[in-house]
Amino acid sequence: MKILISREQLELLLEKKRDFIGKKITIDTIIAGISFLISVWTANYETIWIIPGIVFKTIFCVIGIVYMIKIIYDIIDFKNNNYTHTDLLRDIEGLDMIQHNHSLIIIKNSAPGIKTKYLTYYDERWDCKLFPNLKTADKDNEAFIISNLSNDLGIPKKEIKCKYISSRVQEKYSVSHNENRVYNHRLYEVEFKNIPKIMNKNDFSINSRHYYWMTISEMEKDDNIMKKNMEVVDFVKECEK
Repeated sequence: MKILISREQLELLLEKKRDFIGKKITIDTIIAGISFLISVWTANYETIWIIPGIVFKTIFCVIGIVYMIKIIYDIIDFKNNNYTHTDLLRDIEGLDMIQHNHSLIIIKNSAPGIKTKYLTYYDERWDCKLFPNLKTADKDNEAFIISNLSNDLGIPKKEIKCKYISSRVQEKYSVSHNENRVYNHRLYEVEFKNIPKIMNKNDFSINSRHYYWMTISEMEKDDNIMKKNMEVVDFVKECEK
């Protein structure tokens, strides 16, 4: 899984959590504190100059008691503010700027001596011809793509092959939401063992959706496509080189 994080936001998070990261009270620390207190309590101190040994013993005992109080306080604070690596990972993932995980699907129609054409469809919300696309599934995404294409195009699942090509994080304007959005685009190539005869036409309709076969050059000459979906066309073009 890819995530996109602002450096400033990450630095701010680490600064905010710095007192909790790596904070841990070990058994060695507790044993050391108890051992020090016992050794001081049972030891005998001689008089040095005019200072009686009991004064040194009292001072060291006070130091030992304060140290043990500090250990107890740290243990209570650690339990009340336990911040694990899982918590840190969750907070870092919470900074992810990627708003949408989308799968782009390229379906080719090519023959020797003819420029490769790609299947596009007219999207009413975007008022634009787009590559087939789906929201990326959390698991078994290729099976998810095959199932949806089978339903959309009326092709049996067993006759559809799907393979992953590449991925790219892109910020682009979303026409349907009227705002810039950050996408994690995963590119897949799909092949059909057999296709319906209707798909041999340059443009056709299946299940109330209008499809078009277009070359990359034709897309680049279409001002509407370039205005609304140039980043995706460039992504596909680069992957096809």
